[in-house]
Amino acid sequence: MYLAEIRGTASKFAETISKILDIDVMIIDNNHHKIANTFRYVDKATPIARYSIIGEAIHTGKVVAVKDKTSYEHCKNCADLEKCAISGLVSVPIFFEQQVVGAIALLVPVNKTSPVFENLEVSIDFLEGMAELLSSKLKSIDGYNKLNLIKKEREIILDMIEDGLAFINEMGEIIHCNHRFENYFKIEEKVIGQHIEKIIDHPLIHEIILFRRNYSLKLFYYEQKQHSFYGFLSCRNITINGVNYGTLLTFKSLGKVYNVLNEVSDNKANITFSNVMGKDDNLMNQINKAKQLAVTDENILICGEQGLGKSILARAIHNFSDRAKQYFVFVDCHNTPYDLLEKEIFGTESDANSINPSIGKLRMAHKGTIFFKNIWEMPLYLQRRLVEVIKTKELKQGTYKGFHIDIRMIFDTSQDLLSLVEKKRFDEELYFRISKNTVTIPSLATRKGDIKIIVDHAIERLKSKHARFRLKFHQDVLDKMYGYRWPNNVQEIEKTVELIIGNAEKHIVTLEDVDGFDFVKANEIESKTMDDIEKELIEKMLAQYNFKAEVAKAMGIGRATLYRKLKKYGLN
Repeated sequence: MYLAEIRGTASKFAETISKILDIDVMIIDNNHHKIANTFRYVDKATPIARYSIIGEAIHTGKVVAVKDKTSYEHCKNCADLEKCAISGLVSVPIFFEQQVVGAIALLVPVNKTSPVFENLEVSIDFLEGMAELLSSKLKSIDGYNKLNLIKKEREIILDMIEDGLAFINEMGEIIHCNHRFENYFKIEEKVIGQHIEKIIDHPLIHEIILFRRNYSLKLFYYEQKQHSFYGFLSCRNITINGVNYGTLLTFKSLGKVYNVLNEVSDNKANITFSNVMGKDDNLMNQINKAKQLAVTDENILICGEQGLGKSILARAIHNFSDRAKQYFVFVDCHNTPYDLLEKEIFGTESDANSINPSIGKLRMAHKGTIFFKNIWEMPLYLQRRLVEVIKTKELKQGTYKGFHIDIRMIFDTSQDLLSLVEKKRFDEELYFRISKNTVTIPSLATRKGDIKIIVDHAIERLKSKHARFRLKFHQDVLDKMYGYRWPNNVQEIEKTVELIIGNAEKHIVTLEDVDGFDFVKANEIESKTMDDIEKELIEKMLAQYNFKAEVAKAMGIGRATLYRKLKKYGLN
């Protein structure tokens, strides 16, 4: 702490002392800089040095009083002794936190009678009292500066926090908030001192003010005019010795939470339409159709056999759309118990003390895209709930009845939904709402020219993944792979190539190394009748799966159809 910080106050002190004692007063700091000088009788500042009278007081921390300068050892050797306008001087140190920070000096001019030395003890007591007052002023300023520093540090820390924070007193008035809070609720006017309910008119805020309950991660949705906030609200009441000192409100944006998850899980990977491999004309027509639909907000149905990369196409549509910077949420209806699927999609209403509420992926996808994979496996009662969301664009559940939701929905299916509608196994209204914009990925069986592109790409990518850069496939192996029909499409190619590379012991993969793979027996398979091929496929499936229901599902047929085929081929 420096005396220069209270220069104005020091000048007033000097003037006051000068008027009372009818003498000039000088105040200096511990760096020998003049802070105040009255110049009533002495019109030239006194030189300050280490061994001057004032310098001695600062250096020793003791009072120095010299009535006659000619008797002071250091003044005797001063070159300006004869010219000096001061005949005597009294200097009192100023202390702050047990350190000398300066001194107050009384300057008695030549040829002037002053009562200072006649009542020296009184004069010194008076000066020491003034020095203590200056010291007290320094303490006040120092305390104020420290409080400001703490306040500034607190503001910086709070503004670095990703959540919106607001502290309200027991009357509900905002005492402090960070910039994130102001941004979340688009606050432009002065908010400190305002009642929280005037800023955020919401039932949960009213409940907090009324009942003073603590909440953790309570679902919170607020919409007003052109902006909205959607996320979680937590609150903690600050109580000391039974006295409430206010409440801390924390607003966590769902968007920011999900963006972090996206980054961690690579959920916003840079997938484009070029990731859908192939140059077949029918495929390119469908990709162009997908691009045209992507720039709209229309819901899209992607059709095609298993293993064609429908999930990749869905992500490409999202990344090509205006929602690309928002969230892409994935729901797989395959083999998911119905109650868990319902909770995953629609969430559950949490109680006040819940620390892990299920918000549901529909809420997660607000402003973004939700992708329903294998929509044909979603149970009918959930399909009907989904229809209501599509129709009303609202989520109706518990506290959040009427919650507006802005979502692009993408669906995929490997089954003929219209035939499922006719069999009452798929909701008719949902079908007509999602089938308006359909993109169909052709199977590899209909685009033989793309097989080479996909096989070559899979080999290069998986060689890099497994660090097998020197590995090569003999041309005979490649020819077999290029000529195979790959009934399970791209997925089968990927798995086959990865299995070959993972087990390769030499630098060149030959036909001998892949003798057991189906693509090697392509010519033999092609020469067989369709019944022979179907029988072998069912036999393989029976060996692979434990239950006939699993076999039927893997083959994409009903159980009744499977039983007829088992009887036809004499299989158990």
